[in-house]
Amino acid sequence: SSVLGKSQTSNMPLFYITPQYGVHVITETMQAKLLHTMTNSLNPFQNPSLQHKTKIDETSPLHLQQKVQELFDLDDDNIRDILTPEECARLAGGFGATDDSVAHLLMDAMIEDFEKENQKKSTCHLQNLVNEGLTAAVRSGDFNTSRQLLILYTLVASRGQQERERANSTMSHESLSVQGENEFLQAPPSPINDHKKRLAREFSRRSSSVMSEGPMPKAPEKAPSQTSGLIEKTAVPPPPPPPPLDTDKLRSATNSDGLLAVLGAAEVLKSMQNEAAKNRAIEAIEAIEEWIDKSENSVAYRLAHWRDLTAAQGDLKIATESSSHFMAFVSNKAIHNRKKFAEQLRESIKKTNFESINFLKSIHDMVSTMHSPCLRLELLQFILGLDNRYSVAHVARSVELAATCLNISAYEATFARNDEVGESFITNS
Repeated sequence: SSVLGKSQTSNMPLFYITPQYGVHVITETMQAKLLHTMTNSLNPFQNPSLQHKTKIDETSPLHLQQKVQELFDLDDDNIRDILTPEECARLAGGFGATDDSVAHLLMDAMIEDFEKENQKKSTCHLQNLVNEGLTAAVRSGDFNTSRQLLILYTLVASRGQQERERANSTMSHESLSVQGENEFLQAPPSPINDHKKRLAREFSRRSSSVMSEGPMPKAPEKAPSQTSGLIEKTAVPPPPPPPPLDTDKLRSATNSDGLLAVLGAAEVLKSMQNEAAKNRAIEAIEAIEEWIDKSENSVAYRLAHWRDLTAAQGDLKIATESSSHFMAFVSNKAIHNRKKFAEQLRESIKKTNFESINFLKSIHDMVSTMHSPCLRLELLQFILGLDNRYSVAHVARSVELAATCLNISAYEATFARNDEVGESFITNS
């Protein structure tokens, strides 16, 4: 027996073989129509034999490997020449595509945004593509493709931000040099193509394992060089979270634990990026301290609050792991827990940059110590911008995925800074 790869099957027609109808050849024209139908008229779906073995809480390595093998390659199969970028995003989110090809799709959208920004035009092409893909992922109920899109979006947006800063710095430097030499007629070269080539190299090197459940790649260890000391001196904080994605409607359209985790992570990053988390945290502290003041001297107030909570839990208005314990409100345990929670929040506000991973770490530390939270869970949902379906487990998963995305941002910032310093060292040598 022999295994045929892409090089052997190049230009080979597709065959549709069934016992009822025999063998039919699917021509290129029919393939193009099929792709258009899949992305515009067909409700996306997963392979039924893999769907229940590749969930967030139940993943079989063997089934996940088969899922990876079945992914579309938007580049090698000429799909991007047939479909629009929006249709490609729907195909990636609804049916699945390889990491590299999705990264290239998003990278080209980011480059387009970059070019329009230089022309003083506002555009959100990258965000719109990701939203198209996430919508298709929700329709197919696919946690893995939605996770892939969010992580690759963070990767592209983070690197794009670094390249924008780098391009602006390069163009400013070249403009000053031209003016200094009185060469007013010589326009500074555009750096966009160079940045696109550099981005392509970075993605081919680091976007190959997003779909798998393994750990994200770590920065490779470099041998000591003449630039190592300079790099350490010029280290910069990681960039802020990526531009926000609007996932409110998508969250309300799914009850999947995996999709809620991904869409929740997107909302957490949004709350961090626009500083809404910081403002809500301050309001939450004030609310919980007001409750503590009223509860310390009134058992009746605590019991009334417990009755309201149990009623809300019965109506499924609050997502809790278990019902609130009556004795926690009769004794001072509820007061103690909420005092500690308020202290942790206040400490986080004082010491934490709300755009950094340290904020997510402090939130995760709080969640990991919760057993039967009620008001504390409501306040965390409020701070992170999540709805009342998010239980402690859902919040933890969303925070963990958001932290993964920010780790990628920090990873990209380190590489961007290292590349910049290395080039500067070579130029000045």
